[in-house]
Amino acid sequence: MASRRTPGPRGQHEPETVALRALGSASTDAAGALARRMVMHPTDLAAMSHIAYAAEPLGPRELSARLGITPGAMTDVVDRLESAGHLLRRRDTADRRRVQLVPTEAANAEVRTQLAELLDALDAITADFTADERAAIRRYLDRARESYQGFADST
Repeated sequence: MASRRTPGPRGQHEPETVALRALGSASTDAAGALARRMVMHPTDLAAMSHIAYAAEPLGPRELSARLGITPGAMTDVVDRLESAGHLLRRRDTADRRRVQLVPTEAANAEVRTQLAELLDALDAITADFTADERAAIRRYLDRARESYQGFADST
């Protein structure tokens, strides 16, 4: 039986892995397009993405670590985003010394508007799959996300 594996930069990989990596590259391109449409620096958009999808509210220190930039540079990013009306600094109710960064509803609405066509197209793709196939796709994507997160957390 012939191998399904596809040559990659470090050897052979499953076609699904190659497709996922290509999707990641296309997603990066789409993020760049979103930043241009919103007239934002890509670092600012990356910061907003981390803030929007974090399991717990992030502060500037956690965000600077995620983005790999200095705390001073992070202050500049947060100041720009706050001035543009994209985020709010909110005191943590459990620890008043801590600041949480929260996206504004206006920023959330703008992102939803900008991404509506893309997200509708992605939703439409699911119509081509059965419920069982969609469940398998979700399991694969959930486990892939966990693998990516594990890789990111290991540094």
